[in-house]
Amino acid sequence: MSSIEIRRADRSDFPAVTKLWLEMMEYHLSLDPRFELSFDSEQAYAEYLDSIFDNYDYAVFVAQIHGEIVGYTIAMILSNPAVFSLSRYGFIAEMMVTKEHQRSGVGSHLWNFVRRWFHRRGVSVIQLNVSPNNERGCQFWKRVGCSEFLHILWHTIPKDL
Repeated sequence: MSSIEIRRADRSDFPAVTKLWLEMMEYHLSLDPRFELSFDSEQAYAEYLDSIFDNYDYAVFVAQIHGEIVGYTIAMILSNPAVFSLSRYGFIAEMMVTKEHQRSGVGSHLWNFVRRWFHRRGVSVIQLNVSPNNERGCQFWKRVGCSEFLHILWHTIPKDL
């Protein structure tokens, strides 16, 4: 197997990360039309990456094989309301491995890297969202030890209400 390198992204990686994000979103759109993107989504995503770059509680990590970025994840540390005993938790906003490198260990390397990043920052719980239509994603998350916690529901308000 090729050597997989995981590192923190820098701004020069954003075009490659954006390309992977578009691949991920195209896949999700094929599963569910509610993932439809806005006309300026690529520019908006680039601005989003730039906006989180210097935030200490956010991180973008990339996976490389032979210098090519083949996956990424966005991790963040979030706070719960004071009513909960768990004050802070990790959140994986996105994780994507290009189709050509899925099932090659890249996702597991990203997962282990980001878990260590959270652990070093005193975080003991990680949450994430995964579409129930994304069977590959659901299988991956269960395989690495995630379990169901909440269900996110959707309701479209009728226009003639």
